[in-house]
Amino acid sequence: MKRILTTMTMTALMVSGFATTSMDKVEAATTYKVKIMADGLRVRTGPSTAYKAVGIVNKGKTFNYLGVSGSWTKISYSGSSRYVASKYVKKYKVTTATKASSGFSRPASGPITQGYGAASGVYGYTFHNGIDIGAATGTPVYASAAGKVIKSRYYGAYGNHVMMTHTVNGIAYTTVYAHLNSRSVSAGQTIAKGSKIGTIGATGNAFGAHLHFELHRGSYVYSASSAASSVNPLNYFN
Repeated sequence: MKRILTTMTMTALMVSGFATTSMDKVEAATTYKVKIMADGLRVRTGPSTAYKAVGIVNKGKTFNYLGVSGSWTKISYSGSSRYVASKYVKKYKVTTATKASSGFSRPASGPITQGYGAASGVYGYTFHNGIDIGAATGTPVYASAAGKVIKSRYYGAYGNHVMMTHTVNGIAYTTVYAHLNSRSVSAGQTIAKGSKIGTIGATGNAFGAHLHFELHRGSYVYSASSAASSVNPLNYFN
């Protein structure tokens, strides 16, 4: 009798529309690319002709857009940030839809070389606000959850780093990906979970190549001696 009632209940739910297991949510990710509009365009290490040319690209080639500096466009070229003259390129938007997934995922492969929590103070902090994932320089780093890039820059102890905001199960979070060798995204972009945002490096205050990853509940608040707004990422990975 119990089995019959269960079957009847599930049938009723499906008929009424409550058991809509076939409806998958999707999330949209917006990225920007640059298309080269002329042959023989020089790629330089900095935003002027005074900087060294490290390559030549031809019309039709496309690259990830990283920003602008004066009359020069910053692109991702061979895994590094490089510059081309803006008057010879065209920026365009790419929007992709992917199946949505909830929660946070591990942002890079590799062993945990330093965990979350109390620290010795030898490196200037007595509380480690994130986790360190050790891996070779150039190892891909992925967005731990869908969200918006709010910072992509080289600054201070983090060196090359990306900061993103997320809303997961109705709760706001902020993630930090630090010591990157290269960055593949720019501020303002909406990124899908699992999208590549950069590569592991040793920029800023880093001793050896690794990813320093932080997860903050709400907005980013840092303290060298307490958790502040950070939480242990290992408790949130799915």
